[in-house]
Amino acid sequence: MSAHAPIPIANLLRIAFYAGDVLDELDDCEVTHDDGASFDDVLQAMLARAAQRIRLRGFERGYTCGEEVTARPRGRMLIAESIATCAIQTRRLVCRFDDFSVDTPHNRVLKACASTLMRSDASSEHQESLRALVREMRDVADVKLSRTLLRALPRSLATRRYRVVRFIARLLIDAGQPDEQIGDEWARRLLQNEKAMRKVFERFVYRFAKSSSQLTTSVGRWPLSWGEHSQDLVGNLNTDVTIRGKNWTRIIECKYMRSATARGQYGNEMFHPTHLRQIYAYLARTRDSLQAKRAIDGVILFPAIDASASQSIDLGGFPVRVIQLSLDQPWSALSKELMSVLFDR
Repeated sequence: MSAHAPIPIANLLRIAFYAGDVLDELDDCEVTHDDGASFDDVLQAMLARAAQRIRLRGFERGYTCGEEVTARPRGRMLIAESIATCAIQTRRLVCRFDDFSVDTPHNRVLKACASTLMRSDASSEHQESLRALVREMRDVADVKLSRTLLRALPRSLATRRYRVVRFIARLLIDAGQPDEQIGDEWARRLLQNEKAMRKVFERFVYRFAKSSSQLTTSVGRWPLSWGEHSQDLVGNLNTDVTIRGKNWTRIIECKYMRSATARGQYGNEMFHPTHLRQIYAYLARTRDSLQAKRAIDGVILFPAIDASASQSIDLGGFPVRVIQLSLDQPWSALSKELMSVLFDR
């Protein structure tokens, strides 16, 4: 697969989004079915939808420490500071108090993201909602996005709804003021790093499967047991994705390579032998470890451009499909095709 493959920025953002965070709010990344959406258009839509979900559940609140000079004392009265500032002469005191407010670290990051994206040159329908969000968050302090700020964010179950915001903040820190040129550069760097893209593609498929799993299926990365005397030599091997239905099991191995085939000894095109041996070992060991009889099949999944392709083979009695999944199609078509690869019988 070419490092300069014309994968739409919108699709690449969604794929990276799935791969980077395990989300309950996965619909946030499906912001548009428009294949031509620009980098900042997609970020604006993602943030606007995430902010709407946060607003419905209620903005995060927390205790902040404040000080003020007041004629109506509250909290702890600071006598020394009151004398030093001559506040007592005006019948006032310096007081320190805890305030339960929306001025929390996560809300500051949300406001900073909205402020950055609403200044984008792109004319998006979501820009006005981001402007309204900034006005609504007038009690939240203005901060500058930085990696130090993100690393200091507290992580808990209560802040899970801000995961989309953290994802966008990371992109904005790298991009600065987002535009199409920045989006192209971000995509180019990611696609040229084949090691990173291999992990991104694998995580994307796994977490897409987890989020799309039906009541009758379970999705996991189950380790394979190789027997008492072989385990120490073989080690722990986990499948990329294993889907188990009521009476069937599918093992999916994700590969990120320039081609699904290799040149054979005599110049012929053939599937990569190492891939076939790997999927066969997984299938055979899974069959041996299952007590109940069930149908078992395998998929070797590659990303592709221009068009998807699929070829079925019989591998030692196991049905195996080698599939090239086109990433440059509209997101609605891409997600539908991947659903078919994962769950169709």
